Amino acid sequence: MKGLLLKEWALYKSWLFGSAVMGIGVVLILSIILGRYLINEIPIQEIRMILMFVMLVFNVINIIFQFNNSINYDNTKKEMWLHNPHSMHTLIGAKFLFSLFIYFTGNVFITSGGIYFLSDFFVGNFANLLNLQLLLLFLMFFVGIFVNIIWLFFWAIYLEGKYWIGKFSLITTVVIVFLIASYLPKLISFLSLDKVLTQGEISLKFIENYLPTITKSNFFLDIGSIYIVEELFYWIIFVLLFWSVCKWLERVVTR
Repeated sequence: MKGLLLKEWALYKSWLFGSAVMGIGVVLILSIILGRYLINEIPIQEIRMILMFVMLVFNVINIIFQFNNSINYDNTKKEMWLHNPHSMHTLIGAKFLFSLFIYFTGNVFITSGGIYFLSDFFVGNFANLLNLQLLLLFLMFFVGIFVNIIWLFFWAIYLEGKYWIGKFSLITTVVIVFLIASYLPKLISFLSLDKVLTQGEISLKFIENYLPTITKSNFFLDIGSIYIVEELFYWIIFVLLFWSVCKWLERVVTR
């Protein structure tokens, strides 16, 4: 695993540095430039807040492109997979972990450039601001895991389709994505899974006591509850999906 991660570092360390520099540059520096010279009617700190969330969304898109670039690089050189002593789970897992590392690092710089320079929005000590940053990083980290696993799943569908129908695989994959996104919520509702999943409620309201006070009336942070059954269900689904997709890719590559 260490060798695989070092390989990813050699190939994609520029993504890491670029993500960090862009994150801190856009949130801290671009907000000042926009506030002073282009958007005078909006306070700089409001611009900074907006840019922070824009960059968090951009970083999600960035992780998809980086992960896709990494797996496609090896897919174009299948001998790297065919003659590698590591299992497909380890090969994909190394790419998955390094992609998350780039993503997490970028989010650290983005949130650092935003949260600690928003005194008009947040009132609190350093510990309060740090807790808010950790909360955002925690939530965004799970978003990164989710999008990477889903992207890997649809990428495997695309490769399978490419083997059978060639250039029409992309269109077929897009249709499958649309159908799954449309009918999966209906299926969950039909099976009444939502009632089962909302068991074992744990309120997280107490966390708000350790966060900074928000001074803007149009901006609020509402922390609700988590459900143990729901969390376990989704984690099991993610693990099984990752494992099955890797086995699927192993069959596709060695075909």
